Amino acid sequence: MSSRSPSAPDTADAPPLGTSDVKDRAQRSIIALGLRTLGSLGLRVVSSLALSHLLFPGDYGAFAIVAFTAAMGAFLGDLGLSASLVRQQHEPTQDEISTAFWSHQAFTVLIVGVILLLAPWLSRSYELGPSGAAMVSVMALGLFFHSLRVIPIMVLERQLRFPTLARIELVEGIAQTATTILLAWLHCGAWSLIGGGLVRGGLGMVMFWAAAGWRPRGAFRWDIVKRLLAFGIWFQLTGIIPAALQGWIPLVVGRMEGKDAVGLVNWASALASVPLALSSVLTRVAYPAYSRMQQDTVALSEYLRTSIRRVSALLCLAIPFGVIALPPFIPVVFGERWSLASALVQWFTIEASMQAVQGLLHSQQHASGHAKERMYVATAASALRFGLGALAVMHWGIVGVGVSATAVTLTELWVTARLVSRRNPHLSRLEFEVMEPFLTVGALLALALGFSRLAMGQDGLLVQALVAAGVLTALVLVREGTRRGLSLLGELRAVVQHLRARRAPP
Repeated sequence: MSSRSPSAPDTADAPPLGTSDVKDRAQRSIIALGLRTLGSLGLRVVSSLALSHLLFPGDYGAFAIVAFTAAMGAFLGDLGLSASLVRQQHEPTQDEISTAFWSHQAFTVLIVGVILLLAPWLSRSYELGPSGAAMVSVMALGLFFHSLRVIPIMVLERQLRFPTLARIELVEGIAQTATTILLAWLHCGAWSLIGGGLVRGGLGMVMFWAAAGWRPRGAFRWDIVKRLLAFGIWFQLTGIIPAALQGWIPLVVGRMEGKDAVGLVNWASALASVPLALSSVLTRVAYPAYSRMQQDTVALSEYLRTSIRRVSALLCLAIPFGVIALPPFIPVVFGERWSLASALVQWFTIEASMQAVQGLLHSQQHASGHAKERMYVATAASALRFGLGALAVMHWGIVGVGVSATAVTLTELWVTARLVSRRNPHLSRLEFEVMEPFLTVGALLALALGFSRLAMGQDGLLVQALVAAGVLTALVLVREGTRRGLSLLGELRAVVQHLRARRAPP
């Protein structure tokens, strides 16, 4: 181990960043990650179009069950140590980083061992077939790709080097898409999805280590583990508990509706996650940026308000029209086998738009040190999804998953905004600013859809969608004319002006 002092700075020896430096780096990071996200969305389109014709709902169902087990292992193997390092005000020392690194590896070895022992039982319980135990075992071993990359990513995020992260993640996405499509074309079924993920994990791990330039040279210290866990365990529980309770989907839906239904739910969730892919750019930059702005509450509150307004405006202008277009779009583009998931994709898309704004609020809760508060809300919301979701599936089939999830997410959004506003006097009435656009535009969307179905009767899905889009456009323009609540078009103009100002020569 290294003989360096425990207070020695990290390898980058980065000077502290001021508020203006953080904002500038954050804006550059948002642009870089935004471009990467556009590339990733292009890859997702290619992958979805190809795989929807090469794979079946049962393949997605088997993969969803196996991936859930691996995701739980990834959460349990972290325990939030890296998040604690990103949040702290001083630069992480070599001992702190190395302690977190070796702790991750030890936790991961334990988790992988447990999953390998349980693999045969999991395969039988979820009726995964003769290759089920092998799929669970391979996914478990792939957790090392995750644990070995956590600290290099933390080093890059701590320095707000998101352009570097964006380039690596784009290469990862290309490799995963190409591998998955190739294996699906070779009739590998669910293994194609597993293989693509493993290739992505292995390639990304190597590239992140090369970019970070960090090696474990510090000493392992139990006192550091205890200190980092004081925050990290609550941070990680906000992911572990919801992820564990999210297991009701393969459990309940699988038991009631079958493995194909699980596949439809998993496919619908992936297709509806486009808003989250776009908003994850802001959310990912927000946590380290908010962490470094905690001392400047005025600047932080304005930054948070602006981010929420602009994300809400963009989503409320785009998502409703996407929801209207989904029923005629899905069977034409992806095939009739996926048309049963159309309504589910609509509900998941609405929920994802709210989760995009919620992600910014979560980042502020974590950055301000209130991870425990966030954990309580996440646990209650996940328990509601479990209970209400099971009842909804019994009454409405798989569509009930989307209905219950959207209702719970809307409630959770209000509660989270309320809690964040109470922690900062400069964020008063934040909950109204957060909820108003979603409630009003959501009501207008419901009116447009209801009118189109009543007026057009038995006409085709495309005609209904065109009528609904026209009605929604008129209703949104009327809303803008009342000048009440958030001006969607006004925020859109502000975003365009901001981008033009940044591109203008100095």
